[in-house]
Amino acid sequence: MDNKTLWIMCGAPGSGKTWFAKHKLCNGPGWYYVSRDEVRFSLLKDEDDYFSREDEVFDLFISKIVRGFYEEGVYNIVADATHLSWGSRKKLLNAIKFYMGFRWKEEEINVIPVVVYSDYETIVARNKERDGRACVPEDALRKMYNSMTDPYRDPYEYTAIMKVDNS
Repeated sequence: MDNKTLWIMCGAPGSGKTWFAKHKLCNGPGWYYVSRDEVRFSLLKDEDDYFSREDEVFDLFISKIVRGFYEEGVYNIVADATHLSWGSRKKLLNAIKFYMGFRWKEEEINVIPVVVYSDYETIVARNKERDGRACVPEDALRKMYNSMTDPYRDPYEYTAIMKVDNS
């Protein structure tokens, strides 16, 4: 049996993670795309604060990934969210392991962060093109951009790390 692969999208809002995931990674059969933003926006009502249902958003995001691997039999799953730091990547991996329980065998699941870089000016310009809640306030955008840490520094043995310059 071939190994399953979890592709973890990493990058600031507006860096091009979603475009790259949808147009370059998920471009053939056997791919499953899970977006934390899509989960969030499917749950929020117009009057809700962006983070008002964060626990539910995260749980549904994780359960979609796990179901993809073990109920739908998908071998390549793209987890699209910012995953800017080791802390956020670790939270994702630990939650998947928890949900999968005895089924998680690290040697059977490749984990590949896909780090999408863009220069700050490009990110700001792309962000301004977004509508509604998808548009991140510029002060938050700058903090997120500056907080990105390289997965090479993580204390985790990834199968590989993919870097994409999307300026």
